[in-house]
Amino acid sequence: MSERKHHVRTILKDLLDRYISGNINPKEQEFVEYLYDAMDKTGESPTDTDRIGQEIKAGVQKRVKKHTILRMHKAWYAAASIIILVSLFISYQIMDSSHTKNELQQVSTKNPSLLIGKQKRYDLLVTLPKGSRYTTINNEKVLALGSLANIEHTGKLRIENPSRSVFSVLLDDSTQVWLNYLATIELDPDFNKNNRAVRITGEVFFDVHKKYSAGKRTPFLVHSALQTIKVLGTKFNVSTSGNFEENVLLTEGSIQLTHNRYGTQVLIKPGQQAFLERDKSKILLIQSNNIEKAYAWRKGLFCFDSEKLGDVVLEFEQWYGTKISIDPAIANLPITGMINRYEDIRETLNMIKMTNNINYLEKKGNIYVTPANP
Repeated sequence: MSERKHHVRTILKDLLDRYISGNINPKEQEFVEYLYDAMDKTGESPTDTDRIGQEIKAGVQKRVKKHTILRMHKAWYAAASIIILVSLFISYQIMDSSHTKNELQQVSTKNPSLLIGKQKRYDLLVTLPKGSRYTTINNEKVLALGSLANIEHTGKLRIENPSRSVFSVLLDDSTQVWLNYLATIELDPDFNKNNRAVRITGEVFFDVHKKYSAGKRTPFLVHSALQTIKVLGTKFNVSTSGNFEENVLLTEGSIQLTHNRYGTQVLIKPGQQAFLERDKSKILLIQSNNIEKAYAWRKGLFCFDSEKLGDVVLEFEQWYGTKISIDPAIANLPITGMINRYEDIRETLNMIKMTNNINYLEKKGNIYVTPANP
């Protein structure tokens, strides 16, 4: 049995077990009973899944015996729900994952997820809503929203990435975005129809597709807490990780940036990076050497070019959420190179240790970086 099918079986058994025991919320109970009412509309099940159905039924019967104090009408509903859930499980085997009922999902808080309005949430590593699919672009797995925005009109679309793996999305207008750890992007239901506007938090890289309407280019707008970015077709990196400061790094094309609070504007050229603060009207514009870093994180890499070890350690501390103390004697040690963003910070520090005269130790949940022994 595939991991996906095993996951669904576990969900179904848990739902039924809680229904029988009475430990179920009203929405879940309504869902089970709704399925029962709709049973006469379902088609026949393939005969080669009878064995699976019997296994589920047998497992449920064992749990029913443990709850004999339930009234008969409750037991009757439980018996009906056995048939319902078996049919649902069988249907899942022959359906495409994009058609799976969202109500059955147990969305992981660690996986990228898609929210439609306030009611529907999809774990994007488990199932997809109708109208979306995964595709491959430059050997990279990308979620293509496709016609999803045209099908679902129940509210805004919001994609969240709580995982430490980069998650890439192809929007309906062929713009590709990459979401870093804890980043989000939100689209209006009419995205690519009446507007091309998104709202983001965290760090996001954009490759904006050029689009024309009535012979004119259609602008693409990126809104964040502090700024509004207007582009026509370009590549750029936006970081809104701080509460009071944001920055934009342009790699191709041009950008018009506006400070939301003060209305200050700048035009950014390739290779330039803009910094703005919540309580300052002036936007700082510099020629940046961080272009490689912007591309590296999309590939799951840390990138350092003669950066001080103290700054490198600070980046590790923010990424891993681990307190790191560094000996002042080596704080200015220059670090150059690219390192995989390993899940375990110890693996990352070991890579630094291999090529530099440093050591580290752990004590009471903290990490201490020190000079290596002579």
